[in-house]
Amino acid sequence: MSSNFKKFAGFAITFVAVITALLSILFMYENYFANPWTRDGQVRAQIIQVTPRVSGPVVELPIVDNQFVRQGELLLRIDPRTYKAKVMEAQASLSQSKAAADESYAENERIQGIYKRDKAAVSKRKVTATENAMRAAFAAVEAAEADLVSAKLDLQFTELRAPLDGYITNLNIQIGSQAIADHPTLALVDISNFWINGFFKETQIRFIRPGDSAVIRLMSHPDSPIEGIVDSLGWGIAQQDGSTGVDLLPAINPSFDWIRLAQRVPVRIQLTHVPDDIKLRVGTTASVFINKSREPLRP
Repeated sequence: MSSNFKKFAGFAITFVAVITALLSILFMYENYFANPWTRDGQVRAQIIQVTPRVSGPVVELPIVDNQFVRQGELLLRIDPRTYKAKVMEAQASLSQSKAAADESYAENERIQGIYKRDKAAVSKRKVTATENAMRAAFAAVEAAEADLVSAKLDLQFTELRAPLDGYITNLNIQIGSQAIADHPTLALVDISNFWINGFFKETQIRFIRPGDSAVIRLMSHPDSPIEGIVDSLGWGIAQQDGSTGVDLLPAINPSFDWIRLAQRVPVRIQLTHVPDDIKLRVGTTASVFINKSREPLRP
């Protein structure tokens, strides 16, 4: 009887262990879909490409790589001498245009006076030509004024200043480097606009809604959770099949029905609270847990 009891007890313990394991698996499975999470997250921020409006050699560079800068702080200065000369040239051209306009105005007044006193003394064509010449002279003044404004703007553009507070990153220029107009010169990380992109499986997307609570843990700070909310869900990802291949035919990847990996869809998480000891860095890895129950659960 003792042997039968031991067998029964062993069977009971095994049965309870199996049931407990199954219930645990079921709970984890339900929790996985009820509160989706992913280890495939990434810190993101707006990256401002600081781009010069004019070309020229860099003569002043008061910043270093990874430096924090305030909005309006000087980032670099392009040699201004050429643009100062253009301002002086535009000012001289404006003075000439104003002198020509004054002369044309005086001539028009003289012809108009003669024509009013004696219409036979001056032809109508002469009067019209004088009026047109005066209008052209005043138009030339306006064009010269616009050229002067443009020249002054170009001179101002020789100074590149920070458009917002942020960190200089990947600085690859130095004094003497040639800055080229409309070509980005350096990058600035906007510190006021960090967010998290969580890349969730397409099978999880239907359980996620904008406004859901989120808990983020950075790989660099696993013991310091960051609070956030779901801002939005991506509406598309890059198409892998159907792109143009050889002979302009669509390139279709082979499909294996028994191996089908779920696509990842980006979910944007807006941060609501970041602990003081955490310094966010663009591109670093994070785990994202969507806490739909809004309970203090760990990802």
